[in-house]
Amino acid sequence: MHISQFFLNGDIKGAIAYMREHKEFQDVLPDYIAIFENCEYRIYDVPESLNQILRLYQKYYRDVFYCGLPEMEAADKLLTDLQTLLDMPDTEEGALAERLQALFEAEGYYALFGKTQGYYGPYIWRETIPTAYQVELPSGTANYTVNILKGFIFRSWMDYLTFGRYGTGGWASIDGTINCIEQAYNFESERVLVSLLKHEAQHTVDMKQFPNITPTELEYRAKLVELHYANALGLLQKFLSQADENRESDSHAVASARIKREFANTDQRSLPCIQKRALELFHTHTKELEGKYGKPNAV
Repeated sequence: MHISQFFLNGDIKGAIAYMREHKEFQDVLPDYIAIFENCEYRIYDVPESLNQILRLYQKYYRDVFYCGLPEMEAADKLLTDLQTLLDMPDTEEGALAERLQALFEAEGYYALFGKTQGYYGPYIWRETIPTAYQVELPSGTANYTVNILKGFIFRSWMDYLTFGRYGTGGWASIDGTINCIEQAYNFESERVLVSLLKHEAQHTVDMKQFPNITPTELEYRAKLVELHYANALGLLQKFLSQADENRESDSHAVASARIKREFANTDQRSLPCIQKRALELFHTHTKELEGKYGKPNAV
């Protein structure tokens, strides 16, 4: 079993036991013992009033991932502790999150509070840099802006548990803007240039041109764009592994199922064949959408 499985399963007690048996973890083991066995929590480079807030989240992580307290029970304890610390008894979760965000922003930080994959944890960082890209797509060039987030102080629970080895790479704002955590990305990689920028820029173009387009149609088209521009065979195999026609509420799985059908007779060992087929399918689907929704709106 690899150490990452313990982290993915939220089993810090198991991870510490694993580290004790493997010499390659002897340098980091004392830090885990200090936090989870001795309750010697990290102190961050922020004012003490903000460290008090972050300390409550650290205690929540110990309760859930080391002590095995049920998440709902640990979450109630966290909420109560935050209400007490801020002298806001009986305050609802949403209003409490707004207050926490305001406290960090008053000290010059950016902050986001809420849950990631089922667990609470704040994101606290120093800089947000809007970065404009010109993105080449099959239908022409589109402008797309990404917020690059720098100087992270706290990056929710997975980053905390793994000392930065794993963690969230970013998220979409309510307005659809993608926020990328700088330390999580190589901005010259296909992961960014193709699977992020071209994928999301195609979504933006399609939603403007076809306002009634479905989530599955959006994902299908964006995946075809990725396949057309990608320079690695592994992307198609990734989509094929995600294919599941029966998961009707999962637009990615259903879109991948359509791709699986339509690439069944394509030489999947030939990158040029995959790229050509993807472009053909994209243009065919554009005509399909025009027949369904009418000619595109001007962008």
